[in-house]
Amino acid sequence: MTPNEAAAALIAALPTGILPSQLEEYGIESTVERAQAISRELLFLNLFWIVAAIEAQIPRKYQTGVTELVLKAVESGWSTTYLVGSAAWPAFLAEWKVRTRRYERLVQDGASPLAVSGEAGMVLEEQRVVNEEDRRNLLALLLDSVPVETYGRLLQEVG
Repeated sequence: MTPNEAAAALIAALPTGILPSQLEEYGIESTVERAQAISRELLFLNLFWIVAAIEAQIPRKYQTGVTELVLKAVESGWSTTYLVGSAAWPAFLAEWKVRTRRYERLVQDGASPLAVSGEAGMVLEEQRVVNEEDRRNLLALLLDSVPVETYGRLLQEVG
């Protein structure tokens, strides 16, 4: 698999967001704004794990290029593909970098993907997107919407 193919495979596996009807399936009160905020957090989380997989599986000389290809693909579909509302790409990218540092600290301390998803849920609670009663349902949604293992498997064939 080439670096371009690796980036394309990662983008194909990347969820585009959550619809309000999907929130209801998880027992979370549904609004368009809530779905967009959760979709944005899911994109932060997915991109964090994609970059982690790139760093773990791809030779160093290709890592930056593959990461840039993934980010360019997300940017090119920003207003049409991803269900994140009216957020501007530069603002999203800046916030993603902040979120990445938050998640990296957890992983460096030995946290599992479950704990990192729990942290994403805490962010959504802090922002008052969801309330404490939704925590368990939100965690299930986050875990189902972030294919961490898939990202690693996709990159095992890059050379």
